[in-house]
Amino acid sequence: MANATAIFRSDTQARVLRALARAADAITASDLARELDEPLSTVAREVSRLVETGMVLTTSRGRRTLLWANWSNGYMRAARDAFDYEDGLRTQEPSPRWWRTVPEIVEDVRPELRDGNEPAALRMLLDGLNSLPRAAAAGRVDEMLAEPPSTGDERWDALIAGSVRYVARRAGVGAPDWTRRRPLAAWWWPTGRGARAAVAMQRTPVELARLGIWFDERNFTTA
Repeated sequence: MANATAIFRSDTQARVLRALARAADAITASDLARELDEPLSTVAREVSRLVETGMVLTTSRGRRTLLWANWSNGYMRAARDAFDYEDGLRTQEPSPRWWRTVPEIVEDVRPELRDGNEPAALRMLLDGLNSLPRAAAAGRVDEMLAEPPSTGDERWDALIAGSVRYVARRAGVGAPDWTRRRPLAAWWWPTGRGARAAVAMQRTPVELARLGIWFDERNFTTA
């Protein structure tokens, strides 16, 4: 059976995340180490990495540093969903498919594009793709990342392909061959070329930059 550990960098990181996701209150690294029966140095190293990504928050209370899950972080929410799904599989309870395939996401996006509502189309795309850890935990990555039909807009087709490659890399899974595309003929900023266009160029994942698409990677965690 597939398990959530496969989508994290190590078994310890997955166990630390699971413990934080299940904790009713803030907890210290020492408490985590005792709960997981792991060396404090190992747990502290994983916690530091998770804090750097924004998935875990900290605060000082006296001489103690308390940790808790950052539920405003999209990747932390996706990790929780992966654990929930895995727990459902372990208890053999019927579990619905809590994620949409890329073809289904494109079907959701196309009407919004026809109506000229690109912000809504972007939200649907990012919300859908951020569910990849759920599919990975279920061992159904190939099903989720099936090749979609065209949106009818070459720029959006490229955005979808590049975004899939980016979220696949973040989830530690391989990107399908259909995501390989040539760069666009002209650069494109999906969120517009306003005051933050230069910031978007600095923060665009390489999978999108190589296509000539400038899109701040933080959009993937705030969708």
